[in-house]
Amino acid sequence: MGFVICLGQLLAGCGQNTSDRVDFALRTLDFEFSSESTQWRQAPSTAVPNMVCAGPQALATDCCSPPATLPAADCQQYPIACDPLSNFCALTFDMEVTKKVDLVADGTEVGAVDGRVFTRVSLVTLSTSVGDTDDLPIRGANLYIGPGDAGSSSSPAATLLAPVSLTLGTTVVAPSAEAQQAFSGLARDYRTPFSLWLAGHFVISNGSAPAGTVTFSVKARAEAVY
Repeated sequence: MGFVICLGQLLAGCGQNTSDRVDFALRTLDFEFSSESTQWRQAPSTAVPNMVCAGPQALATDCCSPPATLPAADCQQYPIACDPLSNFCALTFDMEVTKKVDLVADGTEVGAVDGRVFTRVSLVTLSTSVGDTDDLPIRGANLYIGPGDAGSSSSPAATLLAPVSLTLGTTVVAPSAEAQQAFSGLARDYRTPFSLWLAGHFVISNGSAPAGTVTFSVKARAEAVY
């Protein structure tokens, strides 16, 4: 009889904890944007055209083709565009930092239930924090998730996990249903690492040469059901 009972509990693990879920923390991830990065863009030696490019005072609307009285920049080489906040031409570009997440090797509680088949994994809490943003002119940041081999946040396989606040301190984020689905699909296959990307948008105004770093931290807890 004891053999029959144990056989009936085989999938749950005979003589072991029969809980059908595990709550676990992802390791804290720090993303750093730096002016020393190879992705950082320097202004052209001829300078960004000091030109109003939008609104009733605009001299022209195309920063790549300013009036003859202003120096022309090579927009094939330098990402110059009209800054919608100042209405002046500015150096405008994106940077991204990637981190690999290995739910087993990172030492989370997942390793303790290695071998179980997860049917669903949900983000219970997700928070981001940022230190001083004065060093670099960051305008926005977004956190993406995707397979480890996706390459970048612009890959079709990557999904927006959440927008990231630029306000100092910690901000709790509520992922969308699509983001939760993308996370679950990757975290269910917990032996396969996946990637998180933080993409930042930067705007450097004419005549400035910022230098330094901006660091973001991402913390999360999740629940897996098996």
